[in-house]
Amino acid sequence: MKLERVGLIVNPHAGRGDAIAIARDAIRALAPREILVGAGAMGADAVRDQSARVFDWSAHAGTARTKFLAQQFANENVDALIVIGGDGTLADVALAIAPRAVPLLGIGAGSANVGPLMTCANVTQLANARFATRALDGLIAGVNDGDLGLGFNDVVLDFTVLATVNDQIVNVDAAQKMIGANIPRDPEPVWTNDTRIVKKHARGETLVAHGDQVATMIVGLPDERFYGKAIAGGVILSSMLGDPAGCLVCNHLLVTTRVDRDAYYRAEPIISRYVGLNETDRVESTGLRDGVALCADGNPLKILRGDDRVQVRVARGLATSIRIEEST
Repeated sequence: MKLERVGLIVNPHAGRGDAIAIARDAIRALAPREILVGAGAMGADAVRDQSARVFDWSAHAGTARTKFLAQQFANENVDALIVIGGDGTLADVALAIAPRAVPLLGIGAGSANVGPLMTCANVTQLANARFATRALDGLIAGVNDGDLGLGFNDVVLDFTVLATVNDQIVNVDAAQKMIGANIPRDPEPVWTNDTRIVKKHARGETLVAHGDQVATMIVGLPDERFYGKAIAGGVILSSMLGDPAGCLVCNHLLVTTRVDRDAYYRAEPIISRYVGLNETDRVESTGLRDGVALCADGNPLKILRGDDRVQVRVARGLATSIRIEEST
């Protein structure tokens, strides 16, 4: 495929803060005929030496800026959206343009950069590359029957998310992250005595876990990107059955950059519970601690109250990703 007319979206706050430099190198490598960009650090700063059509996003703030630009560029029928940021930025763009299948070319500038919407983590891979597209399955996360965000790597219940602080990937407070601050915080269990994780399906419902069995919940796609696959057990069966997603609940904290050996041994045995998910199923979580965050691909979507009800489901073909074809 040819990328003649592209929209460029930059998250200037991603990762180490070098997104503008990455964007500049990407545009030089791709050399599109026409470029649509957001004003200033959202894209225009990366193409100052080139002719570009600049869109004003000043009426919007936070992630709304990214979503606004994605919608505007999609309306202009670009060949692709080039997104410089992390997994969360790409998920925001995918949500903004759904259900339109505008191809996304993701270049990693975030903290994790492990999701399937990532085309590459190094712009040198773009020079003279041949591209193809693929449709991706994804997760839809919401609260109280309202959809809030998409995930193409995982949806997690936690008090923290991963971020880069002083060039180190650490757990930071999810609530503070939502207002733009990276404040380190240790993960904590999400359960109360009233916590219930239930899979609802055509045959009824299955209790996955309850109470102190729920230190962590992760809903992911059962492939090499599913965090905790090595201990998930049933995820292997989901892959064999063709289920597009699954839910892992564990009585020990999993999404952490640091493991306390003594605390880990005191917690043994580590027990995980797993259920597969297909397009007719959903996972519902209730009775969580106040302040737990619902997160999709590292994006905190909502800080929850104890009476909130969380839903996660899977859908086929939620986004179109651009991948680099390997040379033969």
